[in-house]
Amino acid sequence: MKVTVVGAGNVGASCAEYIAQKSIASEVVLLDIKEGFAEGKALDLTQTATTLGFNTKIKGVTNDYSATASSDVVVITSGVPRKPGMTREELIGINAGIVKQVAENILAHSPDTIIVVVSNPMDTMTYLALKATGLPKNRVIGMGGALDSSRFKTYLSMALNCPPNDVQGMVIGGHGDTTMIPLTRLASYNGQMTL
Repeated sequence: MKVTVVGAGNVGASCAEYIAQKSIASEVVLLDIKEGFAEGKALDLTQTATTLGFNTKIKGVTNDYSATASSDVVVITSGVPRKPGMTREELIGINAGIVKQVAENILAHSPDTIIVVVSNPMDTMTYLALKATGLPKNRVIGMGGALDSSRFKTYLSMALNCPPNDVQGMVIGGHGDTTMIPLTRLASYNGQMTL
């Protein structure tokens, strides 16, 4: 399997590292617009292969979408990050153009790919990628709900002073500043209701 990660910043590099360490793909391509950035990250990750015990080939490229050809999965993490005090929604105008262009370029080289959108605001960017590509909705996925639920469970475990893996909880709604809804009445610690 080949996976492309667009955006080699913190989220993209972490994603590529996890994919390599878990041997999810035989090849990972990191793509970024900043000259030499993805190449450096890819080299750093490749140099950990013998220590961490993985054989995934990791390649970094600058704006070379041809290197992403035949990707089975593409993870889009690119976009401008939020500045202090900025909402995810304030990024719509900036990141919409970036995500649309990335999705179109990816699809030109990998028409059968599945796209996973992480860019903020994630719900809006996922919908934009769906509309820009014309792909069926089961091939454009947003990654936000799992993250919100993980954060909720972490904070519950901190409040209860217990291991995070002993806590169950879920957050529904949009991945944003005002639309996330933690289902507190369903949260539990070792099977016992927490609230």
